[in-house]
Amino acid sequence: MLNRKIGAWAYYWASCSSIECLSFRNNRALISVKVCTIGTTAYNLYLITVDDTPTFVVPNTIFGIAGMATGPLLVAATGEPHEPLLLHQSIYCVAQTVLYNWTNLLVFDLANQRQSSHEDALNKPWRPIPSGRMSSVQMRRLLLIAIPLVLAYNHFILHVGVETGALFILTWLYNDLGGGDENWILRNGIIACAFGLYNLGSLKVAAISASLVIHSRAAPVAATRIGLEWAMLISGVIFTTMHVQDLKDVEGDKTRGRCSAPIILGPKAAAWTVAVPVLLWSAICSIFWNAPLPVVLVTSLLGISVSWRCVVLSGTAADRRTWQLWCAWTAMLYIMPPLSA
Repeated sequence: MLNRKIGAWAYYWASCSSIECLSFRNNRALISVKVCTIGTTAYNLYLITVDDTPTFVVPNTIFGIAGMATGPLLVAATGEPHEPLLLHQSIYCVAQTVLYNWTNLLVFDLANQRQSSHEDALNKPWRPIPSGRMSSVQMRRLLLIAIPLVLAYNHFILHVGVETGALFILTWLYNDLGGGDENWILRNGIIACAFGLYNLGSLKVAAISASLVIHSRAAPVAATRIGLEWAMLISGVIFTTMHVQDLKDVEGDKTRGRCSAPIILGPKAAAWTVAVPVLLWSAICSIFWNAPLPVVLVTSLLGISVSWRCVVLSGTAADRRTWQLWCAWTAMLYIMPPLSA
């Protein structure tokens, strides 16, 4: 009788141990699946936005941080004195400004890429849809989730809900209503307006974040008259030179039926319509800020490099490099205020 009881207890504990072991294995498998899912989603988000990050996120973040560093000349916080930031405070301001730009870029790219798989298969085959990592339906569902989340974050946390809402309208005009396909001048106009919102929003986010870390509260901020003029000037730069990025995307744009500048005007004529304004804007922005000689020289050299490459070099690889130099040139324009004020 005693042996039977001992055997029953041994069987019970062995069964419990097996169940616990199985449960532990299942939990490990579940955690592994969750980590894998999070990693896959994060990598897909990276692939969705990586190509446009140098065009939007990097320069617009620089615009906001440079404007904030310039002080009350470009943006004024109501009732708050301007104070220098410590390193960790600066990192916080940069991170918030990056998030503003990246989250809005994500919404734009989701709306754009869910309906351009044939074009991306030629121009950007690494993106999630042409590479088979996501379907168009999955991207549409992700967009449905992203829009309210991005709007809520930008409105309640970053205090730029108006700018974000206006960017959503421009995204709708550009993608769903074909504003980015039918006329290259209209396309440049929409993008120029978007850059104005990105830049003014970046300026506000950087200034509000600085106020938050210094004074522990988000003070109301507004761009000054010079700040608005500078943002409008940069939108003029974008309107007249943004189609430099179309030089590298001709084949994909033809597939989509997009009437880009290189397709309508021809590659050479389109290149000249970028080269000349780049040189002019280099001079105009230098005069606007009365920039010191070293700043003028660096800006001019970058502008000359972009212009020369536009009219002399061609081919997808060369055009991509020219576009990258154009991004560096615009970034140099953006840091003119703190270098010149």
